[in-house]
This record gives sequence, C-alpha cells and structure tokens, in this order.
Amino acid sequence: MAFRILRSTAAHFERIDIAIATMGGYVEQQLRDAISAFERRDEQLARTVRDRDVETDARERVVEREVMTLLEQRRLPPDELRRAMTAVKIAAEMERIGDLAKNTAKRSPLIAREDPGAASQAALSPVVRMGNIALRQFSGSLDALFRSDPQAARAVRNGDDRIDDLYNSVFREILGVMTEQPALVSACTQLVFVAKNFERIGDHATNIAERVHFSLTGEELANERVKKDVTGTIAVAPH
Repeated sequence: MAFRILRSTAAHFERIDIAIATMGGYVEQQLRDAISAFERRDEQLARTVRDRDVETDARERVVEREVMTLLEQRRLPPDELRRAMTAVKIAAEMERIGDLAKNTAKRSPLIAREDPGAASQAALSPVVRMGNIALRQFSGSLDALFRSDPQAARAVRNGDDRIDDLYNSVFREILGVMTEQPALVSACTQLVFVAKNFERIGDHATNIAERVHFSLTGEELANERVKKDVTGTIAVAPH
C-alpha cells in the first residue's frame, strides 16, 4: 500500500514537472518572438504572440489542476508540499511574463505606425538589448529549475541589478530622443512602456529563481532586493 502511494505521488510530481517544463518552454518562445516582432516591426509575428497568450493561460491551469489533485489525494511531507506549492507560484510568474510579452507585441505595431520611418531607431536598439537580457534572465531561471541547481538560481537573482541599471539608462536615452525630436514623442512613449515590460519580466525571472532556490534548499535568499528604478527622478532637460 505504501509503495502504491509513493508511486502515485511520484507520478503526480512527474506530471507537474512536465507541465512546468512545457509551459516554461512555451513562454520562453513567446517572449523571444515578442522581442523579435518588436525589433523587426513585424506585425504578423506580433499578432501571433498576442494570440498565443490564451495557450499560456491554459498551461498555467494545467499546473494548478495537477497540484490541486495531488493535495486533495495526499497529505504531503513538508519538502514535497514546498515543491508542489512552488510549482503553482512559478506557473503564476510565467503567466505574468506571457502577459508582458503579449503587451509588448501589442505596442510594436503602434510604434511602427507612429514612426514609419524608423527615426526612433537610436532609442529602439537599447530597448531590444534590454529585452534580450530579460530573456536571458528568464532562460537562466528555467535552467536552474530544470537542473535543480540552487547556485544557478542565485546567479539569476544576483543579475537583477543589471537590468535595473539598463532600464534607467534606456529611459534617459529615450527622453533624449523625445527632447531632440518632438515628433517622436508618441512612439518614444510606447518605447518606455516596452522597456518597463522588459524590466518587469526581469523581476518575474528573479522571482522564479528565488522560488527555485527555496524549493531546493528550504532557505529564503537573504537580503530583500532593492529596486534601482530612478526614472521617477529623471527630468527632461530643457532644449
């Protein structure tokens, strides 16, 4: 009897792991395509990213259902309960990344229409760079999860400052373009929103890494992260 329970529990966790891995790969591709659509001004690809968000939501519900079924059938020991609850929280973080990828895809055609001549390229390039860093952070958090590597999770968490610093720099660059080329104010405003999306994706990737570390070790990563977003204090220079 005990063996059957253990085997059933292991099977549940295997399905949860597969659901998380499948969702992670799907969201990673969604984000990669959102960045590509943004960079290339590809409206068709942007539309595909938006449409695929429904599937991201469905995959989150698969994880939730598997965990709920397990909790209803078994009284789990603390380490397994921690693992199950972490899966739900990681799925929620990935769902938010999918939402932010979708939002980025929605803004890409607006930028293209507001700036058909690509005059804002000087401001767009650093935002793309920021998106790629956010993607690497997310990929790193998934790698830590799939390899059960707490050290890799800590590395992702420790890299969060880099994307915050870049966001502040990008914000200044975009303000500079807006000051010099008032006709691009609308397009550049959309760029600011996209940059903020990427900064938030970095935050969610870091949250995933922290949850992976807790699931594997039972230890919270010490020291609360201090956000370095100073954009609220940056003023537009008179021109």
